[in-house]
Amino acid sequence: MNKKLIKLLTIVLTVVLGTVGCAKSNKSNEDDKKISSYNIHESDYINLTMIFPKTINPILNNDKSVGYIMNLIYDGLFEIDEDYNVKPGLVENYTISSDGRSIRIKLNSNALWHNKKPVTSSDVSYTIDLIRKNNDSPYTPLIENIQGVDIGDSKNFTIRLKKNDPFAIDKLTFPIVSKEKLSGLNASEIKEHKNNLLGNGPYKIKKYEDRQYVILERNKNYFGDLPENRKEIFIQMVPDKESQTDMVPALDSDIANIGLEELSKFEDKDEFNITKYEGRDYEMVIFNYDNEYLDNVNFRKAIISAIDRKKLLKEAYVDNVVLSHFPLNTKNKYYNNDIKYIPYNKEKAINYLESGLKSVNESQGKEETQKDLQDLKEKDKSSSKSKKSQLSKKEIRKILNNIELKIIVSANNGERVKVAHTISQDLSSIGIKSTVKELNKKDLTKALDSKEYDLAVVGYSLSSVPDARVILESCKIKDKKLAAYIEALEKSTSEGQTKKVYNQIQKHVVEKGSFISLGILDNFIVSNKRLEGTIHPNDFDIYKGISNLQMNK
Repeated sequence: MNKKLIKLLTIVLTVVLGTVGCAKSNKSNEDDKKISSYNIHESDYINLTMIFPKTINPILNNDKSVGYIMNLIYDGLFEIDEDYNVKPGLVENYTISSDGRSIRIKLNSNALWHNKKPVTSSDVSYTIDLIRKNNDSPYTPLIENIQGVDIGDSKNFTIRLKKNDPFAIDKLTFPIVSKEKLSGLNASEIKEHKNNLLGNGPYKIKKYEDRQYVILERNKNYFGDLPENRKEIFIQMVPDKESQTDMVPALDSDIANIGLEELSKFEDKDEFNITKYEGRDYEMVIFNYDNEYLDNVNFRKAIISAIDRKKLLKEAYVDNVVLSHFPLNTKNKYYNNDIKYIPYNKEKAINYLESGLKSVNESQGKEETQKDLQDLKEKDKSSSKSKKSQLSKKEIRKILNNIELKIIVSANNGERVKVAHTISQDLSSIGIKSTVKELNKKDLTKALDSKEYDLAVVGYSLSSVPDARVILESCKIKDKKLAAYIEALEKSTSEGQTKKVYNQIQKHVVEKGSFISLGILDNFIVSNKRLEGTIHPNDFDIYKGISNLQMNK
């Protein structure tokens, strides 16, 4: 959106806000006067934006920008912290049964709705039922394994599961809504903003003007430990994501969440602070195990050893990526930072390559290849006895002459295209020929599905649930031991057991070179320097810690 239109939006908003509510209470009139002469530089509000909401019911909303705001108004049973681990929200304590099929939960005795009524077990049960009745809710996958809720009393209940789930607690992060406020409403009424003004979180809705703005004030009765002097928040509604981003450099909004492609707009400007945090876009390269060479562990390790991942990521992603060895956020409790990835070492890459080629060719049992190798070995008179089992450079070149790997990548992703071409160059440095095919979305999907590739540069969005099984299974790795580990993970009934199995999986895939793990892209929060304090965002809750911000007078 261009700057003229942004300014027009601000002017229109000011005019509208200055003309509404003539018959309102004195306090409301004071608010209107305050907003009608609104100037972000003099404002005591923290200024945010969200896209025009179709609904502010947090269970039915599917817009991320609206969801980020709803996180300030509603709490869930558990919440995701800055390290992508879950911690109790509305929950005071909980226990998981020995068979992993049920969870007994006690709600915090001080958890209240904004009307000062207690948050109850019935609210939790109603919320789960509401998600179940609405298949388009973003939280539907989180409750699919819930069989039912047995209510003990207003603060105690048991969640019954259809089957054991090692990540059951990680899935209880959906916001809890009020049964008293919403039950009995039809499908249309339940989406209306007037029926969704009651929350239970650290901020409550002070004023809501549809398709214009929202004002949040602190919930004085919030049970959590937050600063009492936290600022009120003014949220302007805008038409699209581009408007949200562009309003920050135009100084019409205090905070925006941006990606790597937008970073250059802010880097050289003195008015802004940039907070970098680990996102959830995971980048990797997968192998086609139908290729007999790539099915060989030493051949794969030769490829991995030939790649300088740190240099590659610095060049392709301008160093805005967290190096990792596995598809989990690197500060997550299940990620093992003690495991060391296969290092860049060209000499070892060549040794791995020789071992891989020798192993594959021996298993092929091709008489012509074996005869050629034998002839070459007889000519190598200077080789010592200990080296006779190794392949010479001539032998390696002869075999490699018949190998050419196909690397596929999305033509629409410039960073991945750089990765693909850099890997191709690195492979060439150890004698492996390759070609890079930059494909459109349709052709890339087709190539992946039909396995028309040898290496594929791909990316995945990590879930709020630290379950790497979907990504591992999508790699189509031929490995019985890995399959057994994944099966053991599914049967885990405790956090300790899950952590143990995850350690085994991570160690195994690194040792076997099961795929090339690149890293997790950074995301960024840009904030106006008139704000001081520290926020602790994650990609599911970018305003986490906003209560710490004050005006830099």
